[in-house]
Formats: sequence, C-alpha cells, structure tokens
Amino acid sequence: MAKLDITTLISQHGDILTSLFHHMSDMFFLMAVEKNADGAYQFRYVLMNPAAMKGAGLTEDTYGKLIEEVYPPEKADLLNSMYRQTVEDASPTHFTTNGNMIGESILSPVFNCEGVCTHVFSVTRDITERKKLERQLEYMAYHDVLTGLPNRRLLYANLQQALEKAKASGEMVAALYLDCDHFKQINDTWGHDAGDVFLQMLAQRLQACVREQDTVARLGGDEFVVILTGIQNERQAEKVATRILHSLQQPWSFQGQTFSFTSSIGIALYPVSASEADQLLSNADKALYKAKATGRNQFFFFDPAQN
Repeated sequence: MAKLDITTLISQHGDILTSLFHHMSDMFFLMAVEKNADGAYQFRYVLMNPAAMKGAGLTEDTYGKLIEEVYPPEKADLLNSMYRQTVEDASPTHFTTNGNMIGESILSPVFNCEGVCTHVFSVTRDITERKKLERQLEYMAYHDVLTGLPNRRLLYANLQQALEKAKASGEMVAALYLDCDHFKQINDTWGHDAGDVFLQMLAQRLQACVREQDTVARLGGDEFVVILTGIQNERQAEKVATRILHSLQQPWSFQGQTFSFTSSIGIALYPVSASEADQLLSNADKALYKAKATGRNQFFFFDPAQN
C-alpha cells in the first residue's frame, strides 16, 4: 500500500490536482482525518470538486468543516461510520447510497511516510440512470411490452410459486387459458394498430375480473392466461370464468364505432388435473380447444379423457 504525504502533494502540485478534480464528472472528496477529545475519529472537508458540491448540495462554506457540522445527525453518523471503517480497516470501503440520486462510492485511506492515515478520499459515481435502465430492462424481461402484463417467463415463475404454496396449504390453483373468438377480424377490419389498442383494453378488463393476488399474463397474440391462487373448489374458478366471459361480451368502442365479440376459456385445476406447471398450462390449453371446437363463447374444464 502506497505511503504518501497528501499535504505535501497538494502543496507541490495543487494547480494540477485542482484542474484534474475540476473536470472529473464523478464526485470527489478529500477528508482530513482527526481525533476528537474522546479519541474518536472525525473527518474534515479539505477538497471537493464541482461535481461533488453540486451532487451533495454543498457550498464553499463547507471547506474546513466536520461532517457533523454539515449534515443532520442521522446522515452524519452514517458518513462518519463509513469513513471510520476505512481508517480502521486501512483498506478501501465500497458502499451505495439511495435517495434522489443513487451513488456508488469508494473510500480509500491515504497514508503519510510514517504509515499514518492522514486523509481519506472518496469518489462517488452517479449511477441513477444506469439503475433506471437496469430496472427497465428487468421489467421488459418479465412483462409484455404491449399490455404491461406478465409475460410467459413471469407467468411460469408466479405459477411455480403458487403451486408450492398450494402444496403446503392444501388449496387449489386454477389456470384459465383464454383467447378471443375471431380476433383476426379486428385486425382485418381496422388494422393491426387497432388490434393492439383492443388487446390493451382487453388486458384491463381481464385485470378487473380477478383479485390482486391472481396473475393475468399475455403469452402472445390474443392468448392470455389467468392464474387463480388460494381457491377451495372448482366453483370459484367457474365464477371467475363466467365473469370474464360476461365482461368481454360487453360492447367495445373504437374510432366512433361499437362492436362486440366473444371469447373461449379452457380451465385446468391443481391438483385435480395436473401436478406441475407445464402440465397445468398444457391441460388448460387442451380444454380451450375443446371450448372452441364445441361452439366458442364458453369455458370448459379439462377432462383427463382428452389425453
């Protein structure tokens, strides 16, 4: 570990260092290490670059002040503990702060020629936009871009979790596989943009038909899956399916015109007709085809004989 008299360095190369720090986009602080009357470490502001002053909301008056003279007690205690850890460990400390700005910081001790830690410098990078982008990418990985509903990936994760909970509680889980009857006619009549708007409205109606604990997911096209958790019997799934069919039958308005359409639903129950997530969805899909093949605008429960 390098031993450096930072005071000498500043006095000899102050202009160069000032110019360097001034143009840094990261926030830079140099703190002098002192001890109070009780022998506890305290830290005084020696150097800050413009990015640090702007990011932390500090002014020129901060120079020469202790941390506890700048910030309220709670924040001062947090910062002091981070700097103190750096000095006591004699090694860099990494931490992340959350607030209006998300900052990624590294604090490094600076030693003089005798090996005494005289200063700590910290560099903080604003990673707010990076974290925002990461959250957006994570959201896109688990949600349908058009409707904002969970996609197939999140559907499976929620379904697996629901099945594990049902195994422990002895309750049932229902998978309702749904698609629109003759959805192609909407695209053919008004175009695909209109079809997208319709799917967004359909997603909202589906969500209004279920509880907050349930999952409504879009698999693609006009295919949707509803997962009902914590149900006690087949009748509860039947009530939700009836509610969905009735809701989707209500008139739809688009570009000044009113139209109506129907949908079909296939239902599979855990543990009655399936014990695993893939099997449950597959059986619900089979029941959907049965509902469409026998007249549409209805729901069918999976019958093991369909296998």
